[in-house]
Amino acid sequence: MRWLVFLCTLLCISVFQSTVIQYIIIGSAMPDLYFSVVVFYSFIADMKRSTFINWITGLSKDLFSVGDLGINSVFFVAIGLLIWSVKGVLFRGHVITQVLVAFVFSIMYNTLYVAYIIVSFHSLYFLTAAWNILICSLYTATIVPVLFWIFSRFQSTLSFSPLGDK
Repeated sequence: MRWLVFLCTLLCISVFQSTVIQYIIIGSAMPDLYFSVVVFYSFIADMKRSTFINWITGLSKDLFSVGDLGINSVFFVAIGLLIWSVKGVLFRGHVITQVLVAFVFSIMYNTLYVAYIIVSFHSLYFLTAAWNILICSLYTATIVPVLFWIFSRFQSTLSFSPLGDK
């Protein structure tokens, strides 16, 4: 059952992101392991499964983080659909492609999140936010190849079963 493997992987990422992530922070940069899941499954799954997986991943991040419930789910689905729509043009198996896609779309996701915070009337310094977006996106993009390698060991692209299959 590949869905059981996915849910266990997501649980491990949630626990790691909630507890141990503080030990690998560099300055103010913290990698987003959830975003790596979004990029990975947007590359290997079809649109319906990718959307569902991105929604579950965003919901998991919402449940294990301090932010508003549902905002990461919406942003992860939107970014996942964008990645899925351009994946046919990209050579997805190459490490450089994985890093560049993760970097570009992580900047987009973080910018959307910062725009959401600004609209929600929270105080925010623009230069500090722009610097954090750049650094966090770069850090997330650098760990993506390692996470892609780990994810591909658990979820092969050929045997990823549909939602109803076991």
